[in-house]
Amino acid sequence: MNLKILNELDRILKRNPSLESDRLSLCQVVNGVFDIELDNISPVVSISELADIIDNEVLTKYFSKVWQPETKKYKYSGLSIIDEVNAMNPTAVIDIGCGYNEFRGKIQNLIGIDPYNHRADVKATVLEYQVTDIKYDVAICLGSINFGSSDKIIKELTAAVNLVKDGGVLYFRVNPGQQHTAPESQWINFYDWDPVFISNMAKQLNCELLAIRKDLNRIYFVWRKAK
Repeated sequence: MNLKILNELDRILKRNPSLESDRLSLCQVVNGVFDIELDNISPVVSISELADIIDNEVLTKYFSKVWQPETKKYKYSGLSIIDEVNAMNPTAVIDIGCGYNEFRGKIQNLIGIDPYNHRADVKATVLEYQVTDIKYDVAICLGSINFGSSDKIIKELTAAVNLVKDGGVLYFRVNPGQQHTAPESQWINFYDWDPVFISNMAKQLNCELLAIRKDLNRIYFVWRKAK
């Protein structure tokens, strides 16, 4: 849940309660406030459901049309990951939230998934991605599990760990809650990651915390799933 968007919707309805029943006008107000292009808002959609719809539209617009990768600038979670992963001689690697799929052709046996970018091998979120016959040696999650409230982050982390085989390794780059500067990112709820949460989640998901470092304005960490 994007609480930033939900709280703004609540403020909109508090100022003009009639919009709750006038969905045509609500749709126009929502498009104007959040700079998106919804065609309509169904009368049966609750405000919390509407917040999720808006959140998806905001993320889609930003990550498909505005955001550009800066992989080269990171010391730990940048291009150095290529040699580190290839040194394991993996049979299957998944890049969760691959963006422009920069590691395709550079990391062996890699598949990239992303819900917003057309260069992904599979267009899906980590929660949507379903495989039954593969467990990955490595999962790469660089800036992709970063948006929404704690319940969403925990679900996505759990899904990522479940994609990896016992003994497999997961690489993360996460945001400690810093807002991006582009105006299109205004309504994105950047999760405020911190080392204590990272350590506690590793224990909860039966993973060993192998490393944690500050990587410029982000946090880099590595988990190994227990055997």
